[in-house]
Amino acid sequence: MAGHRATVPGESVQPRRLDLTVVGLRRAGRDFAWLSLDAPPDWVSWPGQFVNVLCQSDAAASAASDGRVLDDAAGAEWPLATGLEIARRWPVVRRPYSVARVVRAGGRVRLDLLVRAVGCGSRFLHGRPVGSVLDLVGPLGNSFTPPEDDRLCVLVGGGCGVAPIFGLADALAAGGKRCLAFFGAAGVREMPLEFRQLPLPTGDDAVPTDAVDEFARSGVATVLASEDGSAGYRGLVTAALEAYLGHHGDGGPVALYGCGPAPMLRALGRLAAERGWPCQVSLEQFMGCGIGVCLSCVTKRRDASAEKGWTYRLTCREGPVVEARDLVWDT
Repeated sequence: MAGHRATVPGESVQPRRLDLTVVGLRRAGRDFAWLSLDAPPDWVSWPGQFVNVLCQSDAAASAASDGRVLDDAAGAEWPLATGLEIARRWPVVRRPYSVARVVRAGGRVRLDLLVRAVGCGSRFLHGRPVGSVLDLVGPLGNSFTPPEDDRLCVLVGGGCGVAPIFGLADALAAGGKRCLAFFGAAGVREMPLEFRQLPLPTGDDAVPTDAVDEFARSGVATVLASEDGSAGYRGLVTAALEAYLGHHGDGGPVALYGCGPAPMLRALGRLAAERGWPCQVSLEQFMGCGIGVCLSCVTKRRDASAEKGWTYRLTCREGPVVEARDLVWDT
């Protein structure tokens, strides 16, 4: 597809710290915003990888968040220690965000990040104006892997988890893979999507549509699911997937890909296991450093050599993309 890097994971890219300028800000759905960043021409990342963003990149904004005046005239280094640091209201650690898309046009490279305003860190990023600068480290983590055969690729996103699914759809479609996207949210107002036309409710029928511009640009149809029934299938996105397979699927082999809340990923893994399909999921874990130092993003993975049959692995170093069959879910 024109403008998008249409390749599959290959070379390993060393992460680096960068100061990137915000070149676009677009609101999308309730509490969501798309941030577009001007990246260096040699930027390379793959669908599923992420960046770790500092949420106090703008010193003046950080000062305002703490109610203090940044005195440039005094020539003092920032921040000044005043004893308020322990109770400060801006984030201490970076925030991880999937690279939703890498767009190349006219010698320029743009990274698109989807940000939902939830806490102080995401609210800071959500409000960054065009022209401001963000401090980030990336690309980090591993990436999705395309199937080796021509099986249908079913891409499932829930809430913010749809972010890496956009870039994955671009890459798979550009590589000649057959794709069908599924996306679920509480309601149509919670969908951070751009609609070509207003999606209609379809009740208990999971019907593909080309109404979602972000997927339709790659020639990928989308099945929408909303818990309140305001758009597409009424219910959870995993229920929509099972309904589609029951009524519209051709019975052929499928490769499942997903990113979203843990219950959604667990349901995808169960469905894949029942049908003998491969299933790659991108985990949404809290993390601070993104490089394996803080140890805050561990998940349980199956390990036959371990006494309990599982061990802890770092999502940032051995993820965020993992095979669903390798995960151990806490009950």
